[in-house]
Amino acid sequence: MKDQFVVACIDRPADAPSVLAWARHFAERLNHKGIIALHVGKERGDDGWLEALGVPFASLVGDWSTAIGGLPTAFKGILAVAPHDPTAPRTALAHPATLLRHFRQCRIAYLCVPTGAPPVVDTSRACLTLTHQREGKEKLVWASYLFRLLGSRITIATPDYRDQGLRSRLQNNLRFADKVLPEREGGRTKYEVAALRATTRVDLAAAGEQGGLLIAMTTDPREQDLIDHLLPRQERLLLKRFPRLPVLFLNPRDDLYILCD
Repeated sequence: MKDQFVVACIDRPADAPSVLAWARHFAERLNHKGIIALHVGKERGDDGWLEALGVPFASLVGDWSTAIGGLPTAFKGILAVAPHDPTAPRTALAHPATLLRHFRQCRIAYLCVPTGAPPVVDTSRACLTLTHQREGKEKLVWASYLFRLLGSRITIATPDYRDQGLRSRLQNNLRFADKVLPEREGGRTKYEVAALRATTRVDLAAAGEQGGLLIAMTTDPREQDLIDHLLPRQERLLLKRFPRLPVLFLNPRDDLYILCD
């Protein structure tokens, strides 16, 4: 009996192949977790296409935001997988603005994967940005799972700070990386560090320069100033500008659930 699950969030049959392919890959590699497909609609419809997926599923009447809020408790979810497609209708879960609105209170990591046929699942490379801020430590924990369990080659992209205080705090975060990314047998390099030309909106810079699966934090509304409120959020620009990029998002929350296997 499985006690933890990767939850495949699907609201359209066309998105199912990509979402399920990524969900199966992670469920198998994360120490054989269970998998469940989740569909949420405004009214009860035909669930025949869900049955045809060949995995356990839940079809709920309601709204996605409420269902996603219950992922770690009601569904024992440790990771959600959802589709992202900038060309999707605004009402579809895959539309970047709709997806991010529904997941903004999510308490587990959520992997946004590009739709398309055939689905391409590639976790051989993963990248995260590390700055002077403490929020990078949650990203490093997930990077350690990708490194140890999925065999990903990890790149840590860092801003080229000129301020000595910021550089010192960045070095503290890199020392934490040494702790959570243990060496493999044979002395394999834990990770590589790549310098970014940008010092702001660094996730966008890393997506353009590095490629591979990106681990990113969403914007913390508690730290936004007036200018930030006027500009599009970085996470929405990521999904809009890089439609073929898989992005593993973490929300800045005090009650974030982290896989601890």
